[in-house]
Amino acid sequence: MTDEVLIEARGRALRICLNRPEKGNALTSAMATAITDAILAPPPETHCIVVEAAGQNFCTGRAAAMPAPGSRATALDLRAAISDPVLNFYAALRNVPLPVLAAVRGSAAGVGCAIAALADVAVAADTALFQVPEMNHDIAPTLVMDALGDRLPRAALARLVLTRDAISAREAQTLGLIGKVVAEAELSSEVDRISEMLGRNSQPVLRGVKAFLRVAPETSFAARQEMAALINSSVTAERFR
Repeated sequence: MTDEVLIEARGRALRICLNRPEKGNALTSAMATAITDAILAPPPETHCIVVEAAGQNFCTGRAAAMPAPGSRATALDLRAAISDPVLNFYAALRNVPLPVLAAVRGSAAGVGCAIAALADVAVAADTALFQVPEMNHDIAPTLVMDALGDRLPRAALARLVLTRDAISAREAQTLGLIGKVVAEAELSSEVDRISEMLGRNSQPVLRGVKAFLRVAPETSFAARQEMAALINSSVTAERFR
């Protein structure tokens, strides 16, 4: 555990707070590992996961993870140190069987943009900005692109990556990157409202909905029909077991 991430069970929500405000909440490998561990093994009473941040910015990207100049590292060394912690983190956010909410204010750049996109419901302040700026530093942002690849149309993804444009919360919502935009003063209360609503649902229903959301976009119409029926009947049976 690191004090750069605050993890707390509050009611029926597992609250995860990025806590490096002086660094724009730039994500370190240790932070990614701590969050991954937490969401893979939440308390039994958890009904949803909320990702938020201390300070003015949600997450301005990733903390420097490159080896020192002059050091020797193989491609496998670099993958283990740079790629795998973040890809495992993205996979955990994508596959956790409970709804994930994100409260986004300020800058959501690089990793921050990916976290917002991977949340099931990302609520952003109307002043928030979203950006994939890695190519400004001659970095290929393929890890972020992995997170965004099934969230955005190809043209929108290419535009974000190649132009490095910062887009507004309203445009991010139009593109499908986030779910909802509210006034900044209402951000916390809106996320709390959604979290409390989810706390009133049974876990089987939440898990069933999340399973459908996770798998349905990649399946055919006939497979979606069958999956909808199977999940619905399984969830209903579980509720009344």
